[in-house]
This record gives sequence, structure tokens and C-alpha cells, in this order.
Amino acid sequence: MIDFELEQMMENPEWCLVLNHYSHLQLQAKEQNPEFDGWVGRQNKVAGVVLERLPRIHGKLIAFDLLKFQLSGRDSGVYYQVTRLGDKMLPKLEKLINSTSDLENPDLDSPYAKSA
Repeated sequence: MIDFELEQMMENPEWCLVLNHYSHLQLQAKEQNPEFDGWVGRQNKVAGVVLERLPRIHGKLIAFDLLKFQLSGRDSGVYYQVTRLGDKMLPKLEKLINSTSDLENPDLDSPYAKSA
């Protein structure tokens, strides 16, 4: 993992929320269907993220190789999948954000709450 990417994620907690959201959706789908291919439909709502920022956040996550996409046709739309780099980065981000949140905001339950 490149330090720059981790730094950018730490400076933009909404990116973490979006990446984490897709990761959770993938895990849930895999639990329900072991043959799930890992592709999740584009999410237009993510808790703690302003709707107008989602397109840019998707683009940044793709640019940093944390999220990949595929087009599935006119009717199906765009599908996303967390990359291996994204999967590796999420636990590190949670750990860093938890330690930062605990120091700055000991009463917050969510490690990403400061992005709301």
C-alpha cells in the first residue's frame, strides 16, 4: 500500500464510508449466496455521505485502485467491487481512525462519525 493513498483516505473520511459500505454489501451477499461474483450495483445512498459527493468519491476510489467498476448494459447500470488493495486498506483505516477518534472524540461510537 502506498502511504499517499492511506493519507488521502484519512483526510477524506467519506471515502472510507463508501469503501466500507461496498465491502459490507459484498460480504453480506457472499454470506447469502456462496456463488456471488462480488459485483454490487451502484449505491446512491451511503450513510454519512452527502449525495452530491458520491460520484466524485466513486471516481477517487477507482483512481486509487480501491474500487473497480464494470458496465453491465443500459438497463443494468454500473457495478462496483472492492479491489484487493481496498480490502487490505480497510482494516488499517479502521485501526487508524479508531485510535484517532478515541483521542479526539471519546464518546463517538462510529470510527467514521467525524465525516458526517
